[in-house]
Amino acid sequence: MKKTFTSLQKLTAAGIVAVAITGAVAGTSYSSAHFSDISGQWFEQSVKDAAAKGYVDGFEDGTFRPNEPVTRAQFMKLVAAGIGKKVETVEGNAWYMPYIKALREEGIVDERFSPGDMNQPMVRAEMAMYAVKAVDPELKGTLLEATERGIVQGVGNGELEPMGHTTRAQAVTIIERILDAREGKELEVDKYAVSRAEIEKTGSNVNSMLGLQPQNIGQTWSLGQGASVTLNQVIVADPSDENDPYWAYIDKSWWPETADKKRDIVVMAKFTVNVDESADDNVRLYDNQHFTLYDRTGLLTVSKESLPEVIPFRKPGTYSGFVAYTVEKDHAKTGMTFNVVGNKVKIAKK
Repeated sequence: MKKTFTSLQKLTAAGIVAVAITGAVAGTSYSSAHFSDISGQWFEQSVKDAAAKGYVDGFEDGTFRPNEPVTRAQFMKLVAAGIGKKVETVEGNAWYMPYIKALREEGIVDERFSPGDMNQPMVRAEMAMYAVKAVDPELKGTLLEATERGIVQGVGNGELEPMGHTTRAQAVTIIERILDAREGKELEVDKYAVSRAEIEKTGSNVNSMLGLQPQNIGQTWSLGQGASVTLNQVIVADPSDENDPYWAYIDKSWWPETADKKRDIVVMAKFTVNVDESADDNVRLYDNQHFTLYDRTGLLTVSKESLPEVIPFRKPGTYSGFVAYTVEKDHAKTGMTFNVVGNKVKIAKK
């Protein structure tokens, strides 16, 4: 039986690594596009192109060492060298400052930029910021902008790993995308990465999935004495796309075999319930929807015909989880609304 989308139901519970660039960071380089450790890899062509352009080298043993991390200083140099900035090199611990100055002149690095520890590995979120600014200095430099323009893609299933270290292979690939974008070339966009970045920024992916704007994310409502419920996220999954990373989290035991996956979408609304010592025994939500734990810690065991009537919340405590339900795509063209403890709440609109 199709679940309605109009009512809220149950909730539950490093260091410095030598990046051998022409013009030289520390270390011995091997200037060749024929590296022994890139064949057949997703980054092979990007590395060959970068080596041919002369802004990145390999090592004396003929390797490229694609998985070694890139420091913040080294990435700055890569960007500057990749876009063709000429700098006066300096010796000493602050060898990277001329590159930062060059990127400031381009509007890629903000005037307020404070170097900090430039020998730390460059994290992917910071890498994305400078990559976006290298394409268009007027942009803010967010991960969402980076994914929407195809400059940054996911590391698998749309995962972005914003605090993960940037590797040599990733850095060179990003520089090549920067150069393509600066030339006006259209880049391949990872729609799953866009969705993930959108959720991280706004709490919902309704824009990339349905062309809607999220509403009331972060809003809190009273459940009664000593209890409240907050809407944290609204995530849309496409059941017709087997590779959709969010569809993989749905307990499909209740999904009708006759359902038209191309017609429907699945909406997962994440809520947090807070209950304190003053709450009475009437604090509970009644259920006629299906609920699944998004974080895969477990699934409620339910049949296709019947669901538990009530799920009480322990007190005091904080309980967080997702309500999953289906809705026809045509019904969600202009927005989605449902009832949160007696309040008609718009969760998305045009």
